[in-house]
Amino acid sequence: MKNTLTHEESMGRIVSPIQREVFLIVDEWWKKYGFSPSIRDIAYVRGKSGLGNTQKIVERLVNIGVLKRKKGQGRTIRPVYINFRNLE
Repeated sequence: MKNTLTHEESMGRIVSPIQREVFLIVDEWWKKYGFSPSIRDIAYVRGKSGLGNTQKIVERLVNIGVLKRKKGQGRTIRPVYINFRNLE
């Protein structure tokens, strides 16, 4: 993954290295595939087998405002700068 200024840093958000890693995974996934990774996809890229911790990290990133998601639907995790009418 690239080591460049990310969206959350440009917004002035302070995130941990693990949160930064998860954000970059989601961001790069969108750039490469054009759709959201699942929690399982994110955990796999991180080299983790458990999904619970990855879920908590994603929720924290949603709470601080660098990721968006639609509750109750899969594959809606995205950086806040990506907007789609049917996902709002």
